[in-house]
Amino acid sequence: MQIFMGSLLCVLAGACVGLFLLPLKFSQAWKWENSWLVGAFFMYVVFPILTLYLVVPRFVEIYTEIPLRDIAMIYLFGIIQGTGSYVFTYGTTLLGLALGYALMIGAISLVSLLVPLFGAHLDRLGKLDGIALVTGSIILLAGIALAGHAGILRQRKASKANEASKISLGLTCAVVIWAGIANSLFYFTFEFQKAMKDIAVTRYDVPEHFWGFLNILPFMLGMFTVNLLLTVAKMVRERTLRNFWAARGLLREYFLGFTIGLLWYLGQGVCYTAGHTFLGPLGVAVGAALFMGTMMVASNVAGIRTGEWEGVGPSTMRALYSAITVLVIAMTVIAVGNYLQQKMTP
Repeated sequence: MQIFMGSLLCVLAGACVGLFLLPLKFSQAWKWENSWLVGAFFMYVVFPILTLYLVVPRFVEIYTEIPLRDIAMIYLFGIIQGTGSYVFTYGTTLLGLALGYALMIGAISLVSLLVPLFGAHLDRLGKLDGIALVTGSIILLAGIALAGHAGILRQRKASKANEASKISLGLTCAVVIWAGIANSLFYFTFEFQKAMKDIAVTRYDVPEHFWGFLNILPFMLGMFTVNLLLTVAKMVRERTLRNFWAARGLLREYFLGFTIGLLWYLGQGVCYTAGHTFLGPLGVAVGAALFMGTMMVASNVAGIRTGEWEGVGPSTMRALYSAITVLVIAMTVIAVGNYLQQKMTP
């Protein structure tokens, strides 16, 4: 029953994160940066603070004892990853939910695999777990290439119909690469969590499965800081800041922005965190595969249902479906490799 509950939560998490940018498609009076800033405020500030109040009520006292350098470094890495979340959101408006998720989640997964593998587990490359991870990364690259091929086919069709819809290949590559790199910075915070964990668990009796929320808050505040600066700068430049008080249908627009933040936090901050805990050692293998796979499927269903691939031929759709299938297989292989590494590494 516990495995079933954990698996269900990971599937729900993947669905929420796969759909959290869908409200952007229903905005009528705001630009994407307006909706994104409202969503970022809830997902990076409001919900994490509320969660800490509930699970670690004395978090302010704990923060006063943690070395300032550790908190500052976690905040700094949050700032860098925040540029990745901004680029990821922009990428979905540029490429669509289906293709955007396929390319950027693929790139994020690849960098997230290579950083810890070559940074801390190089000795595992000749072992079964390392071989599985390298195999998964190769399959992942194939999936990204297939997704890119599908995007090129769609772009050719769109360009014939409307020259203005043409997307720069250079811009697409830059968006995908930076999304992959910047959205993997959370790994670098591990080095600065040791004192935090020791203080929270030993001095304040914070349960093992709750102390991690202390690390998440400064990281997400860093993410919100850079998203605030980038979105406000864009809105000032394009004169869309006034949309917050002068656009029509403000209640609807604020609700859509709130929904962005709610879906992301329910998926990433609640369902996946809880599902991972329920699954225990299987969280790395079963949980990660279900989460990433469902995210990919949900985003593509949403993209297709909202007309992103309308008018393309059967061969283009086959290329897209093949890419998604290969990416899901790659993530499954990587999840198994991570699980083997967890079991085999002392």
